[in-house]
Amino acid sequence: MYGLNNGWYSTARTHKKFGFDITFVANLAKVPSKDEMFQFVESDYSNITLASGSTGIQTLMGGDNNTTLSARIQTENGDYKLTDFTMPDGIGDDLPMNAVPTATLQVGLGIPGIDADLKLRYLPKVGGSDLEVGMFGVGIQKNLSKILKIDKTPVDVSALIAYTKLTSEYDIQGDSDLDGSGQMMEFTTNAYTIQAIASVNLKLIEFYGAVGYNTAKMDVDIKGSYELEYREEGSGMSVSETVVDPVSIDFKANGLRATIGTRFNLGFFKLFGDYTIQEYNTITAGIAFSFR
Repeated sequence: MYGLNNGWYSTARTHKKFGFDITFVANLAKVPSKDEMFQFVESDYSNITLASGSTGIQTLMGGDNNTTLSARIQTENGDYKLTDFTMPDGIGDDLPMNAVPTATLQVGLGIPGIDADLKLRYLPKVGGSDLEVGMFGVGIQKNLSKILKIDKTPVDVSALIAYTKLTSEYDIQGDSDLDGSGQMMEFTTNAYTIQAIASVNLKLIEFYGAVGYNTAKMDVDIKGSYELEYREEGSGMSVSETVVDPVSIDFKANGLRATIGTRFNLGFFKLFGDYTIQEYNTITAGIAFSFR
């Protein structure tokens, strides 16, 4: 969610009429160490207890787990179903710098008459048999230098508002330990940002910075049918149950952000990189082919 709101710009300048750029951007959103492990406190739960292993449970962005939890689920007739489950391992060790990567290709086009750029991101749904990912984004960057009467100086100021939607589908049927059909995970992320940008153009090199606000929401759905097996609390008898589309949850994030970066102007070829301070600090780098 934090990575998607990055990489929209590498300067506060906007294009002249019908000028354009094609930009490839890569982001690494660093996961804080506090989010790599979750401390399980049994007294916080009424239906889940620790069966074995550590109470320090590795999150998705952590390492390997050795924790098994027990669940006690009440049925409609007042009985209880029991089952144990082992917490899955994290993937943090498999990612560069334990950071979540995102990448995008975007196009910027100078809009005649209003000193603004229209920016578009698009990735058709691509991937293999297990994972498909698609992206769409749109943004407007409005140059304010004329309004502020600084358009004859090396300094530019602009404002950006942008939206990105990322969708992905992950087929978990092949890796599932549970019988069933149509087992998959769907992720939909909607990210919004509004920022004020300033830059200083020294011809070969350019410095830029920005402050702004992020907001985003991710919806996670587990689809398909799953054959589950429990044991009854009193008799210990085995009980089977089929659940369909068992999980639908969402995550929200919002907060202030501040960015500082540098761009090298090598004719129409640009190289840039920046660092954003936010809840998940993000490193951004990119290359652009820009024609004023």
